[in-house]
Amino acid sequence: MSRDSPHLDEMPYSREPLKTLYVAQRLLTTMLLVPFWVLYYACVPRSRRPRPSWSLKQIVSVNFMRRVYRVAEVAGVTWGTRDPDANCDNRTLNETRFEWVEPLPEDLRSGIVVDDQVPFRRVGICVWPKHKPAGNPSHSSASHNLDDSTSLGLEDLEAHAGQTPVIGIFLHGGGYCHMSAHEKSKTSKIPRRLMQDKAFTEIHSVEYRLLQHAPFPAAVQDAAAVYAHLVRRHTYRDSQNQDHIHGTTGSDGHLTNIEYTKSKDSKDSKNNEIHGKNEKQTTGVTTKVTETTTYEKHCKIILIGDSAGGNLVLALARWIRDEARLPAPDGLLLLSPSCDPSHAFPDTPSCYVPRPHAETDYLVDTPEPRALLQRTFLGHNPLETMHSPYVSPASQRVLKAFYGDQFATSVESLTIRALDAEVRANIRNMISVPSTPVLGGELERSPTSLRRPMMASPRGLSLFTDFPRTCVVLGDAERLEREVIKLVGAMERDGVKVRTAWVEDGVHDVLIMGWWDQKVIDKVWTEVEAWVDDVATSRTVAS
Repeated sequence: MSRDSPHLDEMPYSREPLKTLYVAQRLLTTMLLVPFWVLYYACVPRSRRPRPSWSLKQIVSVNFMRRVYRVAEVAGVTWGTRDPDANCDNRTLNETRFEWVEPLPEDLRSGIVVDDQVPFRRVGICVWPKHKPAGNPSHSSASHNLDDSTSLGLEDLEAHAGQTPVIGIFLHGGGYCHMSAHEKSKTSKIPRRLMQDKAFTEIHSVEYRLLQHAPFPAAVQDAAAVYAHLVRRHTYRDSQNQDHIHGTTGSDGHLTNIEYTKSKDSKDSKNNEIHGKNEKQTTGVTTKVTETTTYEKHCKIILIGDSAGGNLVLALARWIRDEARLPAPDGLLLLSPSCDPSHAFPDTPSCYVPRPHAETDYLVDTPEPRALLQRTFLGHNPLETMHSPYVSPASQRVLKAFYGDQFATSVESLTIRALDAEVRANIRNMISVPSTPVLGGELERSPTSLRRPMMASPRGLSLFTDFPRTCVVLGDAERLEREVIKLVGAMERDGVKVRTAWVEDGVHDVLIMGWWDQKVIDKVWTEVEAWVDDVATSRTVAS
């Protein structure tokens, strides 16, 4: 066990028999506390409750889950996981079908996903619904890997004109060590609800490798393989764009060895400040950027992620943008996303600032166990990787590197209630300059500098330039409130269309909580599905 999860070596209760004894006493004492909590909060005024709007059921559930999560941190207990290399018998599945996706193709292996010590693997996916949608032109035949994938011919597309499938890629939460893509997993409430409400044509839930099986960037590799698989499935030769698409058509009708080239003007009058000894600082520069996209997709793809899955969605979207080998997704749906794991690694112990809402959220925030867990997630990678935009895009160090101290300070303590229209406008219009290098030192803090590859950004792009439209769901009782608000601020700063669904008095990942107020959950789902509908019906801009 310690070979796969070295962080367990440092946990005092991760070995038997202490592990069993600790877990048993913790669960027993928690059960004994339940009647005390019910009696106490039934007697005190509502103003003395963690949140006045909470029912007794909500209070007890949050307190109970907080103590359970503490067990996971101290004893290294995981739950709801599956072996990512194991097959899944479709006869045992009621709502989904299991398929295999081949590893990321070699011609797409570049950037952060390349790691000599982390091999590319085939990826299991649970696809909602169990039976392929009738009449859906994108599923005219089965596909289980990239090489055998079937795409549409021109005649099929003309016959089904106007029918654009909306495909979701769901990346489950669980801190990169819990949960799975299986339909019985707790996080599967998210794709289940979206499919029940007919918001998507299909949702592909990814069984990516957790930190017990492989360190970073294994999860990004797996998510990228599924994204590439779906993009290739939904491609065809557009006879009206022959001048832009180059390649040959295979016997099955889809394009092979193709390049889709587009040119566009990219202007960023605020983020093209480049610092360095031999570099010229530029402001308000319009540059000609040529991007090569491997495939032109003809569907709408939305990346969906809750908690750590939201972190993975952000990493996947960044890899797609940075490498420019695949077309961008059409939207990001982030549900209580984790966007600053580096919080567990302050510059000094005295600099550690606890996350807010300790009394209202079930997430625990003990720095030592979190740091051990994150170190296992990084594996052989240097600790500096924790401050990469691929891992902690909302960390203060990343925000300072891309926007400067003024911007980072302005969003550091923002809350949901404080992020009003006026504040958003100020963030969008703020002229912020990345910090200058330390005089006489080797530290180069510009994001465009190759001296700090973890902070590097291709073509001088800002942190979230060219990211797709995004919907963020967040409760104001969450421990992740501040970091998610920083994420929203940075996205707004770079021109991303962000729609926010704030859950008043909501805890972390509230949409998967069966014991929460169903009216509140239904209201949030209505907002989310309205956003999905906007993405689905929006006209795709021709390149």
